[in-house]
Amino acid sequence: MADTDSAAAVAPNGGWGFEAAEELGFEGEPFLLPVPSAAPTPPAVRGTGDLHHLARDIAERVGRAHAAVLEAHEAVQRHLLARHTPGARPPAAPVPHPVDRPAPVELVRTVPADAAYSVAGQADPAWILDAAAAALPLLGERGLAPAGAVYRPGRTNLSWHRELPEAGAELRVRAGAEAVHRDEHGTRFTFDWQVHIEGDLLVEATGTAGFLSPEHTTEPLPAGDGSWPERQVPRYPRQFRPLANARRSRLSWQELRALASGFLAEVLGPDFEGEGTGPRLPGPVPRLIGAITELSREGGRYGQGKVAADLTFHGFHGGGPARGADATPLLAEAVVGVLQVYALSCGLHLCLPDPRFQPWAGGPTAIEVIDPTALGAALRCEVEVAEVGLVPRPYAIADAVVLADDRPVARLHGIGVALQEPPGSDLGALTIWEARDSPAAHESLRQRGARQRMLLAHSAEGDLSALTGEPETISVSPVTVRPRLPRGDLLMVDQALDYDADPLEFRPGATLTSEYAVHPDPWFCREYGSGAVPNLLYMESSLQAAAQLSAVQGILNQHLDSAFVCRNLEGRATLLRHADPRGLALRHRITLADHSKLPGAVLHRYTYELGLPDGPVYSGESVHGFLTKEVLDNQQGLDGGRCVPPWLDRLPTRPPGLRRLDLSRDTRLGSGRFALLHEADLVPDGGEHGAGYLLWERTVPKDDWFMAHHFRFDPVMPGSVGVEALFQSVAAYALHTGLADPLPDPAARPAAQVELAWKYRGQITPGHRRMRGEVHIRRVEPCGDGLLLVADGSVWRDDLRIYQVDNIGVEILPTGGTAAEGQVPR
Repeated sequence: MADTDSAAAVAPNGGWGFEAAEELGFEGEPFLLPVPSAAPTPPAVRGTGDLHHLARDIAERVGRAHAAVLEAHEAVQRHLLARHTPGARPPAAPVPHPVDRPAPVELVRTVPADAAYSVAGQADPAWILDAAAAALPLLGERGLAPAGAVYRPGRTNLSWHRELPEAGAELRVRAGAEAVHRDEHGTRFTFDWQVHIEGDLLVEATGTAGFLSPEHTTEPLPAGDGSWPERQVPRYPRQFRPLANARRSRLSWQELRALASGFLAEVLGPDFEGEGTGPRLPGPVPRLIGAITELSREGGRYGQGKVAADLTFHGFHGGGPARGADATPLLAEAVVGVLQVYALSCGLHLCLPDPRFQPWAGGPTAIEVIDPTALGAALRCEVEVAEVGLVPRPYAIADAVVLADDRPVARLHGIGVALQEPPGSDLGALTIWEARDSPAAHESLRQRGARQRMLLAHSAEGDLSALTGEPETISVSPVTVRPRLPRGDLLMVDQALDYDADPLEFRPGATLTSEYAVHPDPWFCREYGSGAVPNLLYMESSLQAAAQLSAVQGILNQHLDSAFVCRNLEGRATLLRHADPRGLALRHRITLADHSKLPGAVLHRYTYELGLPDGPVYSGESVHGFLTKEVLDNQQGLDGGRCVPPWLDRLPTRPPGLRRLDLSRDTRLGSGRFALLHEADLVPDGGEHGAGYLLWERTVPKDDWFMAHHFRFDPVMPGSVGVEALFQSVAAYALHTGLADPLPDPAARPAAQVELAWKYRGQITPGHRRMRGEVHIRRVEPCGDGLLLVADGSVWRDDLRIYQVDNIGVEILPTGGTAAEGQVPR
């Protein structure tokens, strides 16, 4: 074994970077005990009087055990020196017969009870990764490492499979080498390792590494399993709405220390006031993060957020991991720490009681050390969040790059964190009502609302239990296709505030009050042509809240043996006034007006009012049909199953003045998801009222965003999107006929105090080929500084007319101009 003077010199202040006593197991827990690959052969049965043979057997067993202990302590010393002594490597154990594929290394390690960076009695994930990675250099002592070579980490592809173990748990590590390549520079090999706890797989990895001569340690290693994974940038990045608004974009080391100590409100702002301390970050301070220099919740390539941080490897010789050490656990720990700060800033911890951070177990993580010699320099990392969500528990996933002087020295792909409630917390049985009525004294209204958001997201993604009202009396059908709320950015109801309804009674007069927290810069305003609030927000949000009231009353209990869906059939509504809901809570007040049960269907009629903190903004009534597949398949459109073509196609000759328009690039109508119109025919003074006409046509997109979100297992285009296309048709008529030419920079918005009426008698699904829509201008009149157009319209699915929409009111105003109510925003 190495002498004590050499060991004491490896780190300043007598430290190893990790706690030496903890690593060596001075409290009586042996460290890195070899696991025998097979049970020892039992001695032959001897006579009871043969004491000589018995004593010899005992002596042989004691000798073997003592030799194993000495071998383990020698391995510990060699391993620590290899990781923490710069430029040096302990003498390799003599291997008489080197082999290309050495026997696997098998180790046992016990999770310490008082490790400095454990949280709530759980093992630190970096500690677990370090225990596994520490086994790889030991393979060199079994014939892989040439004399004088230094261990070189390459790429690691790891996957977590379960939650972190508690203190005292026994971990079993097994690491082996696979393909081995030798040349004059050293040995390169692929590896795999696994960590088990109580027989269950905790985390596993494959990857590449090598034992290279010191002058060749910066050479690239083979990828082992192909090229670096590439993530596709989504066409329409999801717009995650934070559960709390952090008013900080930079955090100093002192502020990170306060955050780790639980002072969320003091660091992140008043939205976190009274929200408890939140989950702890590891240690008294995040030990690898010097400062957060950028914190954005919508930046980066994926539009989900970007965080930049200065890294500081305190406690490691020379400011970084020693030559020959595996930096993979340190890199993972640094980026995970940055992601934990991001998760706190989004309020993800508010969904759960006393949550704890866990490694994300939803997919593989790739970590590659590009230049291990640069890890001792001043480093910074750039973390781009790729996905953030609430199902099955709040999580964030990111890609990251670690830089030294703007030069990449390491990169990570698919690394993530999740939040989990403590063991024994049964959230799976909670409904939105139990979350609302939670008696926990430490929970604020914001926390209860956040939990409801998570549970409603569960119901949209597949688990309907959150909407079943009273779990002791309501059951859920095993049939997959059931009424459910839309998903993702199309989910426009958040939490139930109050209700007066009884399960299975469907009592007229039953009510529901709920809310939808509108994003400060919502995608539907950003992509709407003028930036105004589209009709889709009020229409979708009110219809979803109405369906929520039916779910509360037990509609999911109907027709349990059949595919069962919800479809809006008809309604009428009025925008009472123009208002700006951005950043505010839109509140719904829904009342069940009538319940009708028919063969294979249930019809519910509702009245509703939507309001903002300063008063009502939208009111109306509608009818939902809850239909079996047999009833749904019998829908015949609006004309009794007859194919009645649009007005223009019924004319015997081409009307005078007809113009063909290409609206696909007219961003005044909409962009992104709201680029709904492509080719159109415009007839001035045409149509049924002789005041103007426009007919458009488009194919049904195979990858339509709206169908993917409306609904899971039951994709169908929302009726509100077809209605939105008709609103755009009216605006297109005004903008392309010269009506709006006198207005500087004209912009469109839905008109207030014009009652919209609609009727749906069919649906558009991914199997259909084309959509067509027409509008007949009814009247054009002055409106403040601009114009008011009112029209009637229809939508066709292939050759069947399925939507009829009357009184489509559109205001055309100069940008920044005023009307009787409100203003078109710049």
